[in-house]
Amino acid sequence: MNLIPITLAPVFPIWLILVLFCGGGISALLQYKRIRDRLGKPRAMFLSLLRLAAVCLIVAFALNPSLVTRKVHKVSPAVAVIVDTSWSMGQPTAGDKGSRLDEARAVLTKGMSPVLNALAQEHEVTLYGLTDSLVTLTPEELDGIKAGGNKGDLNAALKALSHQNAVSILLSDGKLQWHQDQPQPLPTLTLPLGDSKGYRDVLIKEIRAPAMAFRDREVVIDVTLKTYGYAGTTLPVVLKDSAAVLGSKTLDLQNDPEEATISFSFVPKAVGQKTLSVSIPRQVGEVNGANNQVHLSMKVVRDKIRILMVSGNPSVNYRFMRAALKSDPSVDLLSFVILRNPSDTLNVRPHEQSLIPFPVETLFIKELAHFDLVMFDNFNYTLFLGPNHLESLRDFVKNGGSFAMIGGPNLFTEGRYRLSPVGEILPFRFVEKEFYRREAASRVQLPRTQADHPILRFSEDSEADRRRLWQEMPALDGINPVAAKKTASVLIETADGIPWPILIVSEFGKGRVLALTTDYTWKWYIGMVARGEGNQHYLRFVHRIIRWLTRDPSLDAVHILLPETKAIVGQTTDVRVRLRADASSRQPDSVISHAVFDPTEAKIESTLKPTPQAGEYLVSFAPAVSGVYRIEIETPITSLEEHMVVTGPLENLDAAPDHLQLEKIASATGGSYISQADKLLSEIEAVTRKASKEFIEQKHLPMWATPLVMAVVLGLLSAEWYYRRRWGLI
Repeated sequence: MNLIPITLAPVFPIWLILVLFCGGGISALLQYKRIRDRLGKPRAMFLSLLRLAAVCLIVAFALNPSLVTRKVHKVSPAVAVIVDTSWSMGQPTAGDKGSRLDEARAVLTKGMSPVLNALAQEHEVTLYGLTDSLVTLTPEELDGIKAGGNKGDLNAALKALSHQNAVSILLSDGKLQWHQDQPQPLPTLTLPLGDSKGYRDVLIKEIRAPAMAFRDREVVIDVTLKTYGYAGTTLPVVLKDSAAVLGSKTLDLQNDPEEATISFSFVPKAVGQKTLSVSIPRQVGEVNGANNQVHLSMKVVRDKIRILMVSGNPSVNYRFMRAALKSDPSVDLLSFVILRNPSDTLNVRPHEQSLIPFPVETLFIKELAHFDLVMFDNFNYTLFLGPNHLESLRDFVKNGGSFAMIGGPNLFTEGRYRLSPVGEILPFRFVEKEFYRREAASRVQLPRTQADHPILRFSEDSEADRRRLWQEMPALDGINPVAAKKTASVLIETADGIPWPILIVSEFGKGRVLALTTDYTWKWYIGMVARGEGNQHYLRFVHRIIRWLTRDPSLDAVHILLPETKAIVGQTTDVRVRLRADASSRQPDSVISHAVFDPTEAKIESTLKPTPQAGEYLVSFAPAVSGVYRIEIETPITSLEEHMVVTGPLENLDAAPDHLQLEKIASATGGSYISQADKLLSEIEAVTRKASKEFIEQKHLPMWATPLVMAVVLGLLSAEWYYRRRWGLI
């Protein structure tokens, strides 16, 4: 039996209400005494009781009695259903029954009892997709969505949902960003997707390789592999340089899953950018073959600049040039001085001669590729080198080597050079019959347009100061009168009379060529020392000649800065191009051109735009495939290229279901791990029952405001009036 409670809220003090009750009782008693003799005791008692009941009821209104009604309301918790839509959810399930995302769709929206419909009957349900960000979905949008994107951040998602939801349901394969040490604000039920036991895959998990290597020094590359489902098999792993195989190893798999590291080593023989790849053949039954190959780009540089110098005689110019080269610790110099020609007659038997023969065959056929620069100093090569040697030298330069020719009286004695392979690479041609001229000393000067060439910028002085420096250089006593080819640039010329070229540079194939048409540059050393200005100008001049010929990046007017983060297929990649301060101030944007080539050497769409920083530009492009991309930058001053590795969205990624991760998530959040989809609804009910909330709705109804009470009061007063009238008191 439920009794309706009554509450009192007096409108007057209690003592006053008691006084009123007493006053009503006294009034009824006085009335009884006054009419008792006239009406008799029964009638007097009846009228007095009517009066007393009416007065007490009216006075009771001052207690403000109210009827209290209570109603209990139960509130079902709001439920957030989170579906992992990252790239790994696109992997096929066991038996080729669709992807893991299809498995999630089947649980939520398909079948006889879709989970979303069942939940919506008792709960407020919101559906979300989780990848790079958390987005709200409708069931229709879930049917059309495709798996893609990076691993979702579950910690951030639960934090965002905790304010509006009491519980969350996660459908995932476990490939999520998850940090157990962070606060867990929302209980989460996890439903594993994918077949963790039947999953079969081989992937390259990590590669540790230097971005830069030294020529002729061993390079070690460590490759970490991970396998699922291939215990007891042998796995071949191949390292390639473009199409050439650098190494091949096999890995015996014993466990499932298994993770192992193997090492490759090789010795690069040539400088430049190398495009390497590590690959594993796709195995039988393998789910994902996109992570079986990884590309990497490695720049091979010189530990030292290897120079072969051949001098026609032990001249003063040779001694000063050799001393300048030896003063550079980055130079490895091998020099030969010709002390006698093949036509010289000696009255000494060969085995008694102390001079060694010039090793032409060894230097120019067998070992030429091991040098970076070949220098001929006043050397009549036609007396020593045959056609095969000269062709080897031409091919050496064409393939990226460097060649320098220093003039003098022995440089040429006949015109056969014009038809020789060396004539093809020389940056000049003779214009007179005499190959060497020694007349009055000639001062030198810089042409109008070449003061900013890297060879001449061996000081931070202004252009005017650099021109004045060369004008003050000691005069030269001997020169080779030549004319520069149209493809060459004259950096220094004579200032007296005919402006004969002194320093000429050009490019041939992938290599660079330089000609110094005098054997008196040693005067620039002696003369500057005599003036008290030291030998630094001469030394820096020689050093910068070597560095320009061997393409030292420090001399480049343009630098390409690759992004610090890894470039991903389908995402816009930004590469910064920075021009040297003086070059950027002199070159308008319109003369800077660029090109980006994909791994097949096809030119792709890209943009070039300046940044707020002076002299800096941004090359932007969106790679469509993985591999090594080539970026080319060209200005009127120089051209430069750089290589960048672009990885695919699945490359180096492990797509194996991680159900243990889901168990940890459920345990840490206070939820539960649901191993079977058919138990999902019952588990949800058990968790939501604990999370359910209820509140009591309580209403207060003042009794004096009810019609029944008012009717009783009026009935009592009316009855008293009626009987008083009937019995003659009125």
